[in-house]
Amino acid sequence: MRRAGYRFLRTMRAMLPMAQSSATSRNLFRARLLRWTRTNLVPRSKVWVQVEHGLAEGLWMRLHLPEETFLWRGDHEPDVQALLAKFLKPGSIAYDVGSYVGFFALGMARVVGREGRVFAFEPDPENAARIREHIAKNSPAAQVQVVEAAVWRAAAERKVPYRRGRQARSQGGVEADGLKPVLASGEHILVPSISLDDFIACGNPVPQLLKIDVEGGETAVLAGAERLLSVHKPLIICEVHHAEAARWIAEWLPARGYCMDWMIPAEQFPRRLLARAQSSSA
Repeated sequence: MRRAGYRFLRTMRAMLPMAQSSATSRNLFRARLLRWTRTNLVPRSKVWVQVEHGLAEGLWMRLHLPEETFLWRGDHEPDVQALLAKFLKPGSIAYDVGSYVGFFALGMARVVGREGRVFAFEPDPENAARIREHIAKNSPAAQVQVVEAAVWRAAAERKVPYRRGRQARSQGGVEADGLKPVLASGEHILVPSISLDDFIACGNPVPQLLKIDVEGGETAVLAGAERLLSVHKPLIICEVHHAEAARWIAEWLPARGYCMDWMIPAEQFPRRLLARAQSSSA
């Protein structure tokens, strides 16, 4: 591995002028680097790169290449990035539920600034460690606090079974209470769980924006935030992964004072939900 590292450094020196020139040259540089990593690096090795575009542009992330090239490019879920850029304000409190490796949490921290705060909820211990690594590398202006727990129904301090993604760690999710992640096929581990209502009851600040992407467990996240949603009504940006969840949400959220806008792709699922208090306007 050390020899591969030396080869990597020599390759980077040779290609550095290309990386610093035109956009076309940078694209060529990226393609050559990806080809080099496929050929020379062991599977799931990680490389520090700067995000090229989007909400986290210019921030450093240590990514598995080529699997996580979508994060390097910065074009991951552009609709979510656009919504966050539109609705987050300096000083906002935001929750990123299902933070993966912190791509969105870091970008959100940049938007809310020094007076704001971002809570990154991530149950997979490997992913949570990577978020902390990215926070330390970038020193974002806002406080980013990692909460290493699965957000679930109201049941403080219990552990729940979590199935990890086999290839993509982003695909993991809780497998409990009749729910399971739609794509995960990796090992089972036990992880701590907390509901958002319990988290706030412990003295943590109430969010103005709640982003949820938990691979099929979104109804359990919402059910565990009933007081938060009924009383404070934060804006919700949620990825919904199957029809049963969509039907439940379509009945449950309006009863708590929300109106909903759905962004539905041709394949139907996953689909995006933007939910806000019925008195709110865009």
